[in-house]
Amino acid sequence: MVASFLLVVGQNSRYCYTRDTFKRSKFAISENFHKVLQALNQISPSFMATAGPGTPHKIKESTRFYPYFKDCVGAIDGTHIFAMVQKKDAAPFRNRKGDISQNVLAACNFDLEFIYVLSGWEGSAHDSKILNDALTRNTNRLPVPEDSEDVEDVEEVNNNDEEILVTQDQQREHVNQVRATIATDIWRDFINV
Repeated sequence: MVASFLLVVGQNSRYCYTRDTFKRSKFAISENFHKVLQALNQISPSFMATAGPGTPHKIKESTRFYPYFKDCVGAIDGTHIFAMVQKKDAAPFRNRKGDISQNVLAACNFDLEFIYVLSGWEGSAHDSKILNDALTRNTNRLPVPEDSEDVEDVEEVNNNDEEILVTQDQQREHVNQVRATIATDIWRDFINV
């Protein structure tokens, strides 16, 4: 079972070639492939590194990186992996380059160990949609450490006497007001010319 799985995954072999190699039916190859895949999905969390609390040692020691990465846990990125799907389901899996793929989101720490992987999204899905899904899932959620500072602590640190916009709605309203002011100024200047 594992050998046929490795042949399909590692060499991108088709089931027909794998069937001929191991002298098994396509159904048996498919069943074995899915059994190994399910087993890997069950044990994969134990192989994932966990995001450690606090700033990583490499960042703390570096005067070059510490000011910029002191609150950083790791890095996330998305990639496209070629997929084989039925023709009737192929449209959503077609990425912007025209290939049929699935979009995979992965996060790693500063030791280049994976701390999170989310796969299975269609190739046409935007990265922000996949990130939002990873942050809001009920199970297998992307681990993001909570801020240790409260909103009151942040307000005390602010010495500029500027209003701190706490919620996203407040920030959006502020930006809309700034845009309206800019548009009014441009219109006023255009009329006065």
